[in-house]
Amino acid sequence: MQQIIERAERNIRNALEDYGAHTNQRDVLDDVSDTFIRTLARDSAYAKQGLRELFSKSPVWDEELDALVINGTRTHDPDYSRIRSLARDILRPARMSAGDAVRNDIDAAIEFFADPDLSRPELYVAAINRLAPKAYAPSKKPSRVFKAICQHLGVADETAGSEFQRLYAQFADELTSKKLSFKLFVSINPGHFLTMSNPKCDQRGNTLTSCHSFNSTEYEYNCGCAGYARDEVTFIVFTVADPKDAETLNNRKTTRQIFAYRPGSGILMQSRMYNTAGGVYGAAEDSKLYRDLVQREISMLENVPNLWKTAPYLNGREGYVDIHPDFGGYADWTYENFDGKVSLRADYDADGDYLTVGEAGLCIRCGCEISSGLYCDDCNPENNHGEYTCDDCDEYCDDTYRVYDSHGHERYVCESCRNEYYTYCDVCDEYH
Repeated sequence: MQQIIERAERNIRNALEDYGAHTNQRDVLDDVSDTFIRTLARDSAYAKQGLRELFSKSPVWDEELDALVINGTRTHDPDYSRIRSLARDILRPARMSAGDAVRNDIDAAIEFFADPDLSRPELYVAAINRLAPKAYAPSKKPSRVFKAICQHLGVADETAGSEFQRLYAQFADELTSKKLSFKLFVSINPGHFLTMSNPKCDQRGNTLTSCHSFNSTEYEYNCGCAGYARDEVTFIVFTVADPKDAETLNNRKTTRQIFAYRPGSGILMQSRMYNTAGGVYGAAEDSKLYRDLVQREISMLENVPNLWKTAPYLNGREGYVDIHPDFGGYADWTYENFDGKVSLRADYDADGDYLTVGEAGLCIRCGCEISSGLYCDDCNPENNHGEYTCDDCDEYCDDTYRVYDSHGHERYVCESCRNEYYTYCDVCDEYH
């Protein structure tokens, strides 16, 4: 754990250095203290233990980054021979007990899914309509068409963990698989949370800035960056301008979303999509792809069929996600226009617990817990604390007075400490 904490501290320092590399708006970044960095590194390392243990089982886990890196070596286009084989395995019981005509229709229906060119669509659709009259519709997802056929033929065993569920999940995954031409980072790195939105006033031009941009006090929500890093369930999913340039992981993100998952729970929350075009609008396909990749990865690591039912957060799924009372970030998944989603896996226990998203943030100067902004009240430079600091009580004051301690050392203290702890000398006109 000590090594994990030290790595988290390095990642935070590196992220903040990259974050400030191309912006003149550095006042906030210059206020970040060692206390803040060490506290966040420790808190995040312990909080994310469960997710780290789960993610580290993956062959694409990058230990130094504290992130999964999903790319073209991890993904592929559909393997239609495998789709055909899985469909035959699933439908074999129905095919074995059927007459020649039905058997021929089953074979033709399988080709609807396994023929990449759909060389005889009318034949395939006609066979499906004879097998299951209400299964097919032009706009219906192919995987759902196949499940409807299975249900009509009596081979769909919906019992959690059944052989049908296992094979159907593989069939649906293969049918919807996609070769990626980009790298998708799935991260619990606290540095990536701090830099989730690119810096304001970037000299290269602003891209994907928001109320979570960490070099700005324009909004009160940016304490949510540390709040996400300190909870047990959230991770950040993002792409960057140039994955070959490590700096862009911290200052040039091109898309990003917050997800939340507790290992073994079967509940997955997905927040708003942010991108360089502004976010939600026009981003539905990317959002769906990211969710699919995350669901596949989690299900594979937990050795559970990748079968999820997804619905909008505001469509009866509110009770599955709670917000920590001290979290000060922008809980965007609670807004209808932002398209937050909650997915329940087939093995989810209906009486299971919910996800608690977020934690209190940390003051970037003293490291104490806060629920708004980046500073506590005592450390906030915008508060009228006075220009000076008393050498005795360490409080801000409008003026200080020269005094001498019991060793004769010169000190500068506030009026209150001077009057309480020092005596005026009529000979030398000094306080001692």
